[in-house]
Amino acid sequence: MTEYTDISEVSKGLFVFIPGLPPRARKERAPWQTLVDRLRNDLEPTWRVEVFEHELTATSREDLDDVVRRLAAQLRDWTGELSTDVELPDGIILAGHSFGGILARAAYLLDADVPDAAKPDQAGADPTSNDATPTSAAAPVAAAANAAAGTANHPWTGLVKRIVLLGSPNSGYRVNARKTPLRWRLAYALATPFFDFTFEKVMAGGYWITDLRLRWLEAFRSTNDRPRVIQILGTSDPLVTHTDVIDQKFMPHAKVYEIPNADHVGLIDVDAARDPNRRYRQLKDAILGRPDETVDDERPRTPGATAFILHGIRASALGTWVEDLGAEFAEATKPADGEETLVINPDTGYFSALEFALPGTRRRKVHEFLRLYGEAYATRDPERFVFAGHSNGTYMMAQSLDRVPSMRFRRIYLAGTVLPRRYDWQRVFEHEQIGHRRDGAWKPGEVRIDRATRDVPVGILCSWLRGLGSADVGTAGVDGFENISGRAIDQRRRVPGGHGAALKSKDQLHEIAGYLTQESVEVDLASRRASAATTTAPSPGTQTTASANAAPRMSPAAAAEPDAPDAPDAEKPGPSLGERLFNGASRFVGLRPIAWILLLGLAALAAIGLVKLGRAKGPKVAIGTGAAAGVGFWALLRSI
Repeated sequence: MTEYTDISEVSKGLFVFIPGLPPRARKERAPWQTLVDRLRNDLEPTWRVEVFEHELTATSREDLDDVVRRLAAQLRDWTGELSTDVELPDGIILAGHSFGGILARAAYLLDADVPDAAKPDQAGADPTSNDATPTSAAAPVAAAANAAAGTANHPWTGLVKRIVLLGSPNSGYRVNARKTPLRWRLAYALATPFFDFTFEKVMAGGYWITDLRLRWLEAFRSTNDRPRVIQILGTSDPLVTHTDVIDQKFMPHAKVYEIPNADHVGLIDVDAARDPNRRYRQLKDAILGRPDETVDDERPRTPGATAFILHGIRASALGTWVEDLGAEFAEATKPADGEETLVINPDTGYFSALEFALPGTRRRKVHEFLRLYGEAYATRDPERFVFAGHSNGTYMMAQSLDRVPSMRFRRIYLAGTVLPRRYDWQRVFEHEQIGHRRDGAWKPGEVRIDRATRDVPVGILCSWLRGLGSADVGTAGVDGFENISGRAIDQRRRVPGGHGAALKSKDQLHEIAGYLTQESVEVDLASRRASAATTTAPSPGTQTTASANAAPRMSPAAAAEPDAPDAPDAEKPGPSLGERLFNGASRFVGLRPIAWILLLGLAALAAIGLVKLGRAKGPKVAIGTGAAAGVGFWALLRSI
């Protein structure tokens, strides 16, 4: 742990300030200018004070990773790594206000936790690969390995004494927070389905900020050789509150200071305070530290299993399966003394098929799931996270794994999945996103997919969207995944029925809960065949005698043969006539020419309807309705 360092003992210090996003009405003098000027006067000549101005606004579209790389490169230059005319400092303080604090965290992780190319076994990376970046899925592993080895890729990170976050949220900004700027709300509501803005990336539950949050927690938990993290909050700040910095309470050597009567901008605007001198003294002591400073007590994470259960576009269409599966899971885990089982099942509300058809709207639902995942990661043991999802819930999970490389689950269950057949499970397994760590070693997990024989939303709607060009959805919930050889993926079960057939009965949910609580996937092929009688999922209403503990398990070797016969003498019945007709229709609507012909046909019918509406209700009503339909049609084409 980095102990308190008296600034008077530092002979060549470096203080770096990173401002937040600028206010809409820019003043001649930035609100942080007085604070930095006064700190410069007090610190010089033994400390050098620098400001990194990123020049971003809330609606900038620059890649944040590029901005972080610019900041890290500037820090290397300021610390003498790039030129010999700059002396290496013997102490560094990084301070950032609001968005600037987020950049400070990201830059520190970038240079402190880059996998060491000379030690690919530690970081899980090929020494010849260019993919070993801190934003890769191997970053948490690399962070722990580098910290344990006492190494850092760039010397300056080992000299950082304090990272000071002034009104900077760990989890991202809440769009519904009081006094969130109106332009931020409008940009998020109207434009983010089609454009990537700075504001969206650092929204609570955003992909970029969530991955940063997970890597930050992992880095500080993996070793004690980290800087002190100081969080400074204004008591009148509605934008960033204690809820937004909850991670601090579960981190070692962290401290939270509260500045009375300071709002978000006023926290660093010394001149705006009633007593500017007193406000400056408060901020100076919190930023630079004082000899009697003590860190806050680190709260222990709550032990026990955690299940994330996500419903599809209509939770009510399948009754109470989410709550019932949660209850079955809680009963199956049998927590030990002091443990607490947690089931997280967010209600994403009613979600129409039209909304699902629009990529922008279906992706928007992912953010609430990521926000809850981040909170659980901060407060609970991520090695015991499991996932169960249906329909759009499986899409949300896959989008999260793809865009948040630090996310992981011990085990995954999918029913009625809307993912494409060629979803890259190999990459997910290679990035150690499915499995858990035990005694310092990585243990691969398992994925189970239950398919339905007549799943219309998957077989027809997703096939049609696929034909229109939506590459992130597909018919794996009917046809199964391709290219899963050598992976612990079990997709043998085909349940007679429609979209929710795998979740209809209590026995099915009991068996799924048993699967989620299993410890090992090391089962040989003979065991799989011997348990063939219990591996076929029952149709709704069918009774089964299989217990939760006897739920089928599958080894990576077995997963390589998904179409192998269940028993030596078993004769697999062919699909019925109805199944063959359904499969044919699914493939037919997925053909690109047919998919577009169907879409244009629907558009022609809509045009005819508008003409009739105009004759019946008048041209104004028809024009208004047509304009709304045109915007919706444009949005569909723009977002595919």
